[in-house]
Amino acid sequence: MKNKLLFFTYAVVNTTLFLPYFLYLLIGNHYPTFLNGWFPLIVFYVCNLTGTFLVRSFGKKVSTRELLLFFLLLASVGSFLGILVSINALWLDLSAILLGLSCSILLPLYLTIQYHERRLFHRSFSGKDYGFAFLTILLFMPLIILLVKVNLPELAFGLYGIAFLVSFFLLRNLPHYDHGKMPNTSFDSRFFLLFLVLAGMTFAVKSLRVLADNHFSLILMTLLAILLIGVFYLIQHSSFKFSLPRYVYLFSFLQGMLTNFFILFGTFYLFSLQKGVYLYSFIYLAYGLGIISSLFLGTKVLNLFPKVEKVTLCGISLLVGTGLIFIPVCIPVGGFLIGFFSNLNSSLLNKVAYTKTTGLKDSSLLVKNRWGKLGSIFQQSLLFLLFISFCHFFEIPILSLLETITGKSLASHLTSIVFVLRITGGVILFGISLCYLTTLYFYEKELKTKQAPIN
Repeated sequence: MKNKLLFFTYAVVNTTLFLPYFLYLLIGNHYPTFLNGWFPLIVFYVCNLTGTFLVRSFGKKVSTRELLLFFLLLASVGSFLGILVSINALWLDLSAILLGLSCSILLPLYLTIQYHERRLFHRSFSGKDYGFAFLTILLFMPLIILLVKVNLPELAFGLYGIAFLVSFFLLRNLPHYDHGKMPNTSFDSRFFLLFLVLAGMTFAVKSLRVLADNHFSLILMTLLAILLIGVFYLIQHSSFKFSLPRYVYLFSFLQGMLTNFFILFGTFYLFSLQKGVYLYSFIYLAYGLGIISSLFLGTKVLNLFPKVEKVTLCGISLLVGTGLIFIPVCIPVGGFLIGFFSNLNSSLLNKVAYTKTTGLKDSSLLVKNRWGKLGSIFQQSLLFLLFISFCHFFEIPILSLLETITGKSLASHLTSIVFVLRITGGVILFGISLCYLTTLYFYEKELKTKQAPIN
């Protein structure tokens, strides 16, 4: 990758972590779509979380290089379809599907290419490249959000589509990396079924936030419980081979749970405290700024604590950041810490996944990425199941809970609902923290035995 403009591609690909959420969150309410304008955001969210399982179901015949170019084009098409939203709101839904599938996989694909370049050709970004990428994100993200705010979503989608298209042309001359013989695997029905089940679970959970019918909510909760059982059945009856160090799977899964918990629970908690007006700045903006900052300051922060193992430092910081969710004035600080250290921790685990895999290096980061998505899906399903369980236990109408946590109205049971939210959040955070600290303990113990910390 010798092109001097590749910093632009690096910047664009990293915006897929947070910028599309802003787009569909801000645009959906202005158009007559299903589920009171939430449908595009829900569709994007579902495809973003589960798309990687759909891609895996089609086997491993295609290299990362070809997948990266294909999904950059797909993201470009998805963005351009958003331009047609003023003609028919259905184009926005189709845009969300294509952009969601693309964003679910673009970053690990691009990072894999970077690792290939470093390992095979000893080429990597300079400090100047990262600086230009940082400036690009700082200019690009506010511009996209501003265009949506002034009711010009067509321009926002068009600009984003051009950015993906430019990235495609910058990368189309990538070399064909030699990884030996690609495995000749065919369509894997297990992963396709897993995709369908996980997509059903995620859609059921997200739809619960905006439903106005109590009976329909109960039906979806029943469906969610059945789907959750189906996931465990599929995993239990599938032959699974570890190609990465086991702690990579565990940390990726738990980090997915923590990040999803902070964003999802934080959204509900702010609405219940009548602070929904601060949602964008307290949660999403703080999280996005944390991610951007970690890209350029992460290494310097790690060097400030030379005696602390890096993965341990990131893990403890993630737990602290998540715990701040219960202190309203500290939620932006927590969002920044979550964004900063989740991205930093992912970088550390990506390096381990690539260098220590016993399988094909070309797909090592995709394997790790799938476990992070799985953790997110599991957490949100658990969150809603506990919500409903506590509502029944404390005799709170489910509809009142849903209306409160989505900011529709303030129920007469507001005090009890806030109490239920705190109990649910506390139980989940305690469980995740216990699992994370236990994993860190055994990880540190293994490191002392092998004397091989992550550098």
